[in-house]
Amino acid sequence: MEEQEQDVPPVVERPKGLFRFIVRYPVLYYRLGLHWLVSRQVLLLTTVGRKTGLPRVAPVDYEEEDGTYYIVPNQGTHATWYRNLVAHPEVTIQVGRKRMEAIATPVTDLKLKAHVLRRFASARWSFRVKKYYGIPPGATDEQLLELAPQRAVVAVRPRGS
Repeated sequence: MEEQEQDVPPVVERPKGLFRFIVRYPVLYYRLGLHWLVSRQVLLLTTVGRKTGLPRVAPVDYEEEDGTYYIVPNQGTHATWYRNLVAHPEVTIQVGRKRMEAIATPVTDLKLKAHVLRRFASARWSFRVKKYYGIPPGATDEQLLELAPQRAVVAVRPRGS
């Protein structure tokens, strides 16, 4: 079951003001060597700006399975980092102390998307899953499969994997 690349609306709007700073705190933790506080759930994704060509760093929640890191942008295809990696799929990720060159590709298989959404829902508090990913608490597999076309999911595969 495949889908066409489509515009996926945001679940939440882009953070503004003080909240934008708070959302970026994992970058500070990584830079201060305190990555161990957040690296079980947050990795640093470095993309190349599609307009500037400059490196752009974003802290993003992830789930890892079989060496692939899956990311669900809560801003859908409107997330700046998502648009950057579509334009330039060569990215760098940092998970804890480990930095890896990788290739990022949007996931189009609906069953895989539903599987990743299930992993995100299982690994996080239910209020956070609903607010940031639009996944209803206790969602069934059928509900996740229905939700899959409305959510963007990215697979990040380190080079050499």
